[in-house]
Amino acid sequence: MVRKVRKSDAMAYLRQAEEFLGSAQDNLQKGRFNAAGFDATQSMINANDALTIYFLERRASTDHREAMKLHIDVIKTTKDDAQRDALKRSLDMRSEVGYLGKAVSKKDAGRLVRYAVSFMRWVKKYVKE
Repeated sequence: MVRKVRKSDAMAYLRQAEEFLGSAQDNLQKGRFNAAGFDATQSMINANDALTIYFLERRASTDHREAMKLHIDVIKTTKDDAQRDALKRSLDMRSEVGYLGKAVSKKDAGRLVRYAVSFMRWVKKYVKE
């Protein structure tokens, strides 16, 4: 179920996203690929929450499909779908790792961290204090 959130809370979600991104980068550097992939995707989830809160004053509660639907609703406003596929791929991999027990390879961890860096840069174009 989608949750209603005040627009003023968007920056708190963005700060959380930055913290998870830093953790993902550190974990990648230290060879902790599962943690790097998980943190990179969590960074994207929090950044997407910041984005949807900023534009819609709503965020997904527990379902990745909700997160994608809200992301697409924002795209309808911004006309910018540059990061949609990266978010979808990251959420799909998060499900595989978190729920199916799949290990994250070095290559996949690196890819997820790159996605998160790019996604964060993209979100910051739109979400401002």
